[in-house]
Amino acid sequence: MGDFPNISTVQKIKLIAPGIIALGVPKYKNAIQTKSEVEAISEGLKHNETNGFPLLILVDDAEFVSSNFNNFLWVTFTRSNPANDIYGVDEFIENKHWGCKGSLIIDARIKPHHAPELIVDKHVQDKVDELFHSVACLKPFA
Repeated sequence: MGDFPNISTVQKIKLIAPGIIALGVPKYKNAIQTKSEVEAISEGLKHNETNGFPLLILVDDAEFVSSNFNNFLWVTFTRSNPANDIYGVDEFIENKHWGCKGSLIIDARIKPHHAPELIVDKHVQDKVDELFHSVACLKPFA
């Protein structure tokens, strides 16, 4: 991302798709810290010629989010709340409608109120696979 400005809070930049970028930033602390981080990003992009990235996603793990489109969709739309986690470069309110003149920014980091990540136990998975292969009615269709 040679055209992306150097912003101190951004630790990693990964292209997800044309116009969509994952920004690896520090872990979520609170709304006040997030506001400060978003303001720094907005300020860095506001006067930059490369403000041509319509969608920026603040994430914990930019590598994971950018590795495939399913990861991008999952992280972005399960770890963000539109009422709290949507920001924009040069955001404004006009006639009671929110808008922004630059990039839309979604904070899709893990928040304290989120459920813990579901991690598959390999031993349990192996037992279930064994059961499915040993019981005729559970075997997958060929």
